[in-house]
Amino acid sequence: MKTYPIFAVIEDRPCLVVGGGRVGERKVQDLREAGGRVTVVSQGLSAVLEELAQAGQIRYLNEEFTPEHLQGMVLVMAATDDPRVNARVSAAAREQGIWVNVADHPEFCTFIVPAQVRRGDLTLAIGTGGASPALARKLREDLQQRFGPEYRPYLALLKGVRVRLLSEHRGHPENAALFHRLLDSPLLAAVARGDRSGVVAVLREVLGDVLSPQILGEITSEAFQEAQG
Repeated sequence: MKTYPIFAVIEDRPCLVVGGGRVGERKVQDLREAGGRVTVVSQGLSAVLEELAQAGQIRYLNEEFTPEHLQGMVLVMAATDDPRVNARVSAAAREQGIWVNVADHPEFCTFIVPAQVRRGDLTLAIGTGGASPALARKLREDLQQRFGPEYRPYLALLKGVRVRLLSEHRGHPENAALFHRLLDSPLLAAVARGDRSGVVAVLREVLGDVLSPQILGEITSEAFQEAQG
C-alpha cells in the first residue's frame, strides 16, 4: 500500500473513536496527546476510558454506532472487535468524506496510523505501508532507545531559543549559524544529565552576545518544566 506521510493538526478538533476496549483506549490516548476532542461510542469502556469519561476528559456515548455519530467529526477511528461494525464505520465515514482508520484492516482505511515515538513536540513516525507491522514496532523500539526522554526538554530549549531569537533578531544574518552551533554544542548531553547550570553555560557560550542571561535562564526553566509536565 502506497501512502503519503503527513502530520494532521487536530488540536481542539472533534474526533470519534468507535470501540471502548484496549485498542480503542490506545487510539483515544493518541488522539488526546495530539490535542483532539474525543468522543467514544461503545457499549462498554475499559477502566482507563471510564476514568477519563467520569473526569470529563472524553465524551462517552453508551450506544451502538450509527452514521449520525460522524456529524462534525474531522477523523474517525474504528476499534471494535466486530469486523462488521468496523466495516460499517468505514463505509459511513468514506461516504461523508471523513478520514477513517480501522485497526488492523488497512483495506478499510483512508489513513494509516504509523508506529510512533513521542518526546514532547518531537514525533518520530514509522510506516511500512502495511507490509510489516512487526518491523514498524521493532524500529519504534529502536528509536525509543536512541531518542530518550531528554529530547523533550532539549526540543523545548531549542524552541524557546528560536522564538526569542526571532523575536529580538528576526532576519539577522547570523541566526542560522547560531542555531547550528547550538545543535553541535554539548547542550543535549547537559540536558540528559539534568544539569541546569551546564545548560545555561552552553547557552551563554553560544548565545550570550545576542540574548541576555535573564532570557537564557527563563528559557532553561521553561524547558525543564516542560519535561516535568
